[in-house]
Amino acid sequence: MIIKRLKRAKLIFSRHKIAWRWIFLNSIVTPMYSKHLRAFILRKMGSKIAKGVSIYRNCYIWDGSKIEIETGSTIGFKVHLDDRRGIKIGKNVTIASEVMIWTLHHDYNDIHFKAIGAPVIVEDYVWICSRAIILPGVTIGEGAVIASGSVVTKDVAAWTVVGGVPAKKISERERKQYDYTPNEYWIPFV
Repeated sequence: MIIKRLKRAKLIFSRHKIAWRWIFLNSIVTPMYSKHLRAFILRKMGSKIAKGVSIYRNCYIWDGSKIEIETGSTIGFKVHLDDRRGIKIGKNVTIASEVMIWTLHHDYNDIHFKAIGAPVIVEDYVWICSRAIILPGVTIGEGAVIASGSVVTKDVAAWTVVGGVPAKKISERERKQYDYTPNEYWIPFV
């Protein structure tokens, strides 16, 4: 009986710890006016964020410890990052405002509606346009472009432009030796 109560108390404590972490991230850290301070705090919480990454204000982050972002990438305003299963973002990636990246969802066929998911991988020089939704387990290949409002349910091949619901190939992006860094043109104090 005592062991059962201790296990329950431990579970309740861990849920409260997760809740406080989430409140701290989304009520205090992401609205801050300094992108450098946001990135610094996220690094302290366990994220692997390279120097030269811009994370704009009011991003919505679930955990904060399972995000990996390589140099030169930009995360736009009000982006939703569900990093509970992990998100890996390559170099010089542009993620526009109000994009949602999910790593967990529910199994609608399970009698207990259990959570299932997998990490999301976004490779180098990808451009995810505003209000696109990326679902769990998706890999977006190098140089791919995701059109605004698209729902990506499957992997996207490198140098492909996809759009729609669900996202389908609509074009190809030219393979070049791209040499740009999205955050070169950042707005101060965002």
